[in-house]
Amino acid sequence: MATDSQQAAPASEPQRLALTAAVMEIRQACDELGHEAHRSPFFFITGAGISYPPVPLAASVIEHCKSVAQRYKRIGTPSGSQTLDAYSHWFGCAYPGARQRQQYLRSLIEGKPLSLASLRLAHLLSARRLSNLVVTTNFDDFVARALRLFGTEPAVCDHPRTVGRIDRERDDVQIVHVHGSYLFYDCANLRGEVTGRARADEESSFTMVGLLDSLLWTRSPLVIGYSGWEGDVVMSALRRRLRGGNPLAQSVYWFCYRRAAIDDLPGWLRSSPDVRFVVPDEVPAAEATAQPAARGGAGQSATAARRATADPTAQPAPEATLPAFTVFDQLNRVFDVGTPALFENPIESFANSLQGALPGADGAAGDPYAFKALIERLHDAAREFASKRALRGIDADLDRLRTLMRESNYAQALPLLATIVPARYAKLAPAERTDVVAAAQLVARSLLDKPGYAQLAAETAQALVFDTRLQRSLGPSLPPGTSWVMASHSGQHAIETRTHGKTYGAFSYHFIDALRDAGADVDRDGRISLLEAAVACARRLLDMSAGHLPALAGDVGSTVLFEAERRPAAPRPAGRLHAVLVGMERFPWGNQLAGPSNDLARWSKLLGSLERSVHGAAQVHVLLNEQATLAQLGKQMLSVCKQAQPEDTVLFYYTGMGMRRDPPPGESGGQEIAVVLHDYDEKTGAGVLTHVQLLAAMSSTAAGRKIVILDF
Repeated sequence: MATDSQQAAPASEPQRLALTAAVMEIRQACDELGHEAHRSPFFFITGAGISYPPVPLAASVIEHCKSVAQRYKRIGTPSGSQTLDAYSHWFGCAYPGARQRQQYLRSLIEGKPLSLASLRLAHLLSARRLSNLVVTTNFDDFVARALRLFGTEPAVCDHPRTVGRIDRERDDVQIVHVHGSYLFYDCANLRGEVTGRARADEESSFTMVGLLDSLLWTRSPLVIGYSGWEGDVVMSALRRRLRGGNPLAQSVYWFCYRRAAIDDLPGWLRSSPDVRFVVPDEVPAAEATAQPAARGGAGQSATAARRATADPTAQPAPEATLPAFTVFDQLNRVFDVGTPALFENPIESFANSLQGALPGADGAAGDPYAFKALIERLHDAAREFASKRALRGIDADLDRLRTLMRESNYAQALPLLATIVPARYAKLAPAERTDVVAAAQLVARSLLDKPGYAQLAAETAQALVFDTRLQRSLGPSLPPGTSWVMASHSGQHAIETRTHGKTYGAFSYHFIDALRDAGADVDRDGRISLLEAAVACARRLLDMSAGHLPALAGDVGSTVLFEAERRPAAPRPAGRLHAVLVGMERFPWGNQLAGPSNDLARWSKLLGSLERSVHGAAQVHVLLNEQATLAQLGKQMLSVCKQAQPEDTVLFYYTGMGMRRDPPPGESGGQEIAVVLHDYDEKTGAGVLTHVQLLAAMSSTAAGRKIVILDF
């Protein structure tokens, strides 16, 4: 008999498939073979990827456990090179006892918000269109919690002795935790525990091994958010089934977060003709370079990327990824799961749920709590709710937007958002603005992560100026009166452009123009908000294929610098503008930019002019190159913030190079945003101004409005 290595050696090229094609194949199989979820040819296998980011991934857990182990003088090296070996070693070193390990897992899971992927999966399961069965390596209960939100109570198996709860012939939604649950301290974390779940039990057929072996003979898995730890019960069962001699009735669909993830999987899996790997679309070469079309300039390139390969602050070109929530979004759309009943009539949904949970009133105990009367009152209220639900105008549009977002229908949500932002944004109540921004962030994340986003119609640019990753960096809520405007989304790089014989930051050039462009005042209130100006700027950047769009956060919809039109008879406005403008053209690693000095000149002229300004006076302070040290900038910001009064505005602007740094492994939170100053030290990383420092400086001022604008 050939050994594993002998069989893996001649591995054929893995079968790769795009997401859309894979989901259509899955839909066809269900249409032809399994109209009912419990007779589906598929079941789900899910891993940590569907619970991220609320629950950290294995790499972060390993780093945390390393630090804990080292604190208690426990050192050593893992026994193997696989991720499971490192995870098991450091988890065991950090938390030697089973109850300690359980307590740590509880700290990671309890009280955390549900991940978007878990919500999308629960929505799909509750619709019972594709499958009713989930096998997961996760310890959290996110999917079960999400199902209960949608009014579905799942059957849960979280220990080998409870596999009898799983009945494939029932149409109940069923969840199998192959490694156990965080609620109990006998969950499998260490290699011995994990591989132990993969071994057969001679005394009982009710084992995880037996359950998975049986499942894999009748159904094929859709593997999502799972990286494949060789030796665990899932991989062991898959290996037995794929090498068992009989082909699977349906292909295994393995959804990969990155295209390169296939290389980390074992040869027996990569070479199997029964496995189809669903990978992200490749980023076209033209987009990877992010170079816009030439726009003049004799004897030299008309554009220059604001990041260069020699730049130590530069990040690699963004890699195409396929997050778990994107997979479920596509499945939900193709399987047409619709809107959960809860949102059609929440009162009726609750009444039905309550009625289904109660024993019959004709039983021995009767109905001592008069639940029946309560349920009747709820049904009456539900009928009244339905009769009054007819909405008009903006209320109808907001209701439609929420429905489209629940259905993962971003393509239709985009033009609807474009009718709300920015034209009607200022008229929304705070809670409505929150809903709109959240929808815009999700739509932008879904569309901007895909190749070809620059081909989107310019009319929809307003829906793409909110960045969920920027919001995560800045925190759930900025201080009142604070507006944050960046030239690019996370993963994009701002560029320079040449016009009228001079070089400028492309964002700065168009944003300055938009701030006093009467055409940007789409809500016709006579003022140009930062949001309106950014949308006008975004359209121009799309037109020039700049490869980046502005990203906004905070009170951008109500913060104004200029009137749309001149009003000769108007009294001079109260309040002063205090602006600190910083530019960096020369950097210690040898790179140079041509635009920052020109950007500063245009900003100085714009802000210093009081024509159509909402401020009665302006003080503009400029720091360029050698002047822009951390100490000098700190001194200037302190002075400005101290002078400002409640009716004033403090504005900080930076043009040059910056960076977005991911948090250290094991730590939660968003990226750190930092701009490079003259005294930047490549070795220590000193000489940068971070968003945390900037927000702290701004918090010390009495100014009613605080504006941050970063062009890098």
